[in-house]
Amino acid sequence: MNKKIFISFIIFMVLLIIPVFYQSTFCKYIFNYSFISTKIQIDRKPEIEVISTSNTNTNYEQYANNTHTITLTVKITENNIVTNNFNSNYIKILVNNEYVYPTVKINLLSNNNGELIYTISISNLNSNGLLDVIFQEGIIQDISGQKNDFQKFNTNILIDNLAPSSTCEELSIEDNKSNYVINSNEGLRPIDNWNISNNNTTLSKVFLSPIFYPIYITDYAGNKAQVFVDVNNARNIMLYYSNYNNYGISQFDSCGDISGKKAIIDSSNYKSEMLVTYLDGNIDKTALQTRVFDYTYWGENTTAVCNYSEIDYKYGYSPSSTSWYDINGINTIRFLGKLAIQLGGQGHNEANNSCSNIYNPIPAEIANKNLYGLSGIAFRLKNQTDLSIIYQIYVANIGWLKASSDGEETTYSHDKPFSAIRINIVPKSEKQQILNYWNTFIGTNSY
Repeated sequence: MNKKIFISFIIFMVLLIIPVFYQSTFCKYIFNYSFISTKIQIDRKPEIEVISTSNTNTNYEQYANNTHTITLTVKITENNIVTNNFNSNYIKILVNNEYVYPTVKINLLSNNNGELIYTISISNLNSNGLLDVIFQEGIIQDISGQKNDFQKFNTNILIDNLAPSSTCEELSIEDNKSNYVINSNEGLRPIDNWNISNNNTTLSKVFLSPIFYPIYITDYAGNKAQVFVDVNNARNIMLYYSNYNNYGISQFDSCGDISGKKAIIDSSNYKSEMLVTYLDGNIDKTALQTRVFDYTYWGENTTAVCNYSEIDYKYGYSPSSTSWYDINGINTIRFLGKLAIQLGGQGHNEANNSCSNIYNPIPAEIANKNLYGLSGIAFRLKNQTDLSIIYQIYVANIGWLKASSDGEETTYSHDKPFSAIRINIVPKSEKQQILNYWNTFIGTNSY
């Protein structure tokens, strides 16, 4: 190797090694330096978030109609708000993807540390479909000019203002009973004492006797529709009665039919002088118990004889104000081929008729006014926990009185005999609905 080249190489290596050796061996101090070259603060866009939703349609909060109020609780997150347009001009309501204009109320609940909480209450929604709330871009703008993003919030609440539609059928089942079935086009809320199908679209109930009255079916949103329960074929328990008011009697009425109707149609002054009634079917025949107040021409402590049956009837309560007749009592007669209970007696308004214990014939001019007969009546069912008996009387020049039930006496006054009556045995669970119907369909709610 060339000598000059070798010497140069040695010198180069020495110069390279000396600084390294010196630094690692003889350095007494080590200095650490730290400094901030740039401070960067990231400013996020304003955020709008629905944190809760409530509905006044309790227990069915996924459904609403125009009677309900839906409330959204909304959180806005932004420390440096310059523009706040949280109002109905920037918040839009959609039902079935169409803009609607219900009543909207906005309320600020709190404003703390860059967090605003609002409630939005929405009511008077008259459309049908899913409810969405639109938060438009630019409701909130910060100091950097940033705006919230457009947001469509799906409430998952179905707005439904359409009443359910239904079909009904009466299905005859064992023991002369009927199963009444109501089929709806949508889910229904349960009705007390009715069975409901697994999908909530079918209601059913077993009836023992003919019956007619309305009920209301209600969908999840609270819309109601009236449905008439019309049971005709059930014969498990039957109540028969016939009211004599000077018109001839050829048959028994039953299960809520009006007995003595012709006196109403003719606007006559005929009064009920005798009522005959009995039970039939799968029930103890003695379960039917009744008493009347009999208003007669002859007055207190007098007795007369029925022209038809020769059974005594007397002024006042029969058998008494605290006792009852049933099919085994002394007032049992054979009438139209049936064993029945007789109340009162034929002959109250017959001219020249007299009572048994005082000779006091009725003058013709008094008899023609038809002032006397049965004026108060009560029925009850013995040992029947699931059944009720309801009844209603018609008083000439007054009208139908408030329907009564289960032992209550119905009377306008004891000197105002009735002209017609209707009676029925009904499920106790349905009693009040049927009483309400009788009081509005034909009659009055007072007296």
